Amino acid sequence: MRRFRFSSSLLIAAGASVSSAGVVSSCSATGSSIDLTSSGADDTGTGAGGTTGGPGGLGGLLDIDGGQEHQDDVMVNPCGSACGDEELCTGATLGLDDDCDGAIDETCPCIPGQAHSCFRGDPSFRNSEGCFPGTQLCDETGTWGPCVGGVHADENCYMDSGALCRPLQASPFANVNLKAGTSAFSADAVAGSEVWTVDCPDGVDPCPGVTGTDPADDFKPLQSGEYTVTYTKRVASGASMSCQYPLFVGAGGLRVELEWQHEFGDVDLDLHLHRPNNTQPWKMLGSSADCGWNNCAILHFAKNSHEPSDIRWFLNSARLPDPVNWYLDPVPEKNSCFNAPRGVGEKWRANELGCHNPRIDLDNRGCDPDETNPDEPTFCAPENINIDFPPKGQWTRIGVHYYRRGGVTHDIHPRIKIFCNSALGADLGPAGFYSPERPVAFAPEDERTRFWLVADVLFPEPDECGQAACIVQPLYESASAKTPLLTTSDYVETSFGPAYPKLP
Repeated sequence: MRRFRFSSSLLIAAGASVSSAGVVSSCSATGSSIDLTSSGADDTGTGAGGTTGGPGGLGGLLDIDGGQEHQDDVMVNPCGSACGDEELCTGATLGLDDDCDGAIDETCPCIPGQAHSCFRGDPSFRNSEGCFPGTQLCDETGTWGPCVGGVHADENCYMDSGALCRPLQASPFANVNLKAGTSAFSADAVAGSEVWTVDCPDGVDPCPGVTGTDPADDFKPLQSGEYTVTYTKRVASGASMSCQYPLFVGAGGLRVELEWQHEFGDVDLDLHLHRPNNTQPWKMLGSSADCGWNNCAILHFAKNSHEPSDIRWFLNSARLPDPVNWYLDPVPEKNSCFNAPRGVGEKWRANELGCHNPRIDLDNRGCDPDETNPDEPTFCAPENINIDFPPKGQWTRIGVHYYRRGGVTHDIHPRIKIFCNSALGADLGPAGFYSPERPVAFAPEDERTRFWLVADVLFPEPDECGQAACIVQPLYESASAKTPLLTTSDYVETSFGPAYPKLP
């Protein structure tokens, strides 16, 4: 591998501001195509191999000649990537195309089911306005797959695209006005002709419908991930035109989402999160070390609660970013628990303390898989647990209890998605286990007894470039066969399970 020397006086860290922002979205008209790519882009914005610094000199000089100034020196981001002989697999380089061959982390090892964010093109734009990372999943061979989704430097994400549809961002449970993503593209729409449709991320089923009237442009995503919005309008000439844009949904800290099939019947799975850096046994009805449906909801944290929780994992006096029991963000929209459906959000808001860490926003105990309105009590919402400000350098364990099968005679396949600061850290259940790979299954006879010890999650201390991606370690009964650790509720109520991994 080639070594590079950087001139410290010329380096600019990742995340420096860019004066112009935006994204080129794809739009089409009936019977014709419209080229919306900006023709005035600065050619220095995305140089060969993604090593140039972009407009305005963003980046620093890469010294390729042993310290002598030379015209061959190229602009790079020191906390991103530079063209080398091999892909780099640690720290700030993870998720970037280090050897500039068009593939990302193709030689980096990974554990099936793991995921991380990824960014194509010049890495100095990774945190720029208008730019959004995609996601890579580790397949059953231990190989990182393609970078899917996102808006990248190789798409000129940092350019001001003018009157085009643009990406939106929202927290889970937020009410999103989809019209805000159409920008000036919707200005000439004939009244009553506008239609929005939303495609949900993989595994989000049912997908919430678009609601509202005149026009119907309101959307309430209950789960994290990247959604695809399609907007269609009719103009005065009678032509129909459309564009697509992404909606990125995510929350800070640790967010764990549990999904399963609902079409079979009244099945109830319960999500559990164990206290970090603690090895007390689990408790199906909850304990001071086990956050679950019976002790971790607003019912248990509200003032004058008749069922108060004894979960006090952190200090009330701690200062961010250290973990705290309660936090009330001065921007109401950033208190994600305030937006929880089924009236739960209103209870958090009325409590006037903010959101508790940890907490379960929603306990899903039976639902109608045909309901598409996420505000309806029967909508099949995901069960989720959150720690908005997780501790650094401490493992946290995730578990799932098969509480009730509701007369179902089929196997039930649980799915756990682990998000760290909005980025997917693992997608476990359908993937990540067995060889050859097959989904984790709860059999009918597992009702009341089955407990799946899913994975351990660690938020490391940020590295020198400020990157703080989490580490997810799936738990196995047999690591060689990638057998999931399917045990029983009786076992985990007397034992924590295997020891935490060593700290990296």
